[in-house]
Amino acid sequence: MNLTLKASGLIIIAVGIVLSFKPHLVSPSASQYTGYEMIENRVKWGLLIGFGIFLTVFQRWGQWGPTAWAILATLTFGIIMARLIGFALDGFFGKQLLWLLIEVVIALIFSFLYWKFTDQ
Repeated sequence: MNLTLKASGLIIIAVGIVLSFKPHLVSPSASQYTGYEMIENRVKWGLLIGFGIFLTVFQRWGQWGPTAWAILATLTFGIIMARLIGFALDGFFGKQLLWLLIEVVIALIFSFLYWKFTDQ
């Protein structure tokens, strides 16, 4: 079961990364979007990356507190990764940088709460 979850997680991460790099595979052409909108289009695939990370690294099944904080933290880390891919491909925008900083703070809060719940 554990090996199956890890393999599934790696596949989901790969799909999320591919769709973050090439979102036009499943959505309208990129030519109608500005750079800012293109980054936002890539960010939604970060949820796949985050869910794949969760399946790959999470080991403490059965406890609701750590599980909830871990899924929130890994989803946020996936979104951060997709946004960084967007920065590399579409350029930097001030408002996107603000969103990135907010997501980093939120991911750190979720990670701290996960750490607090696993200490009990």
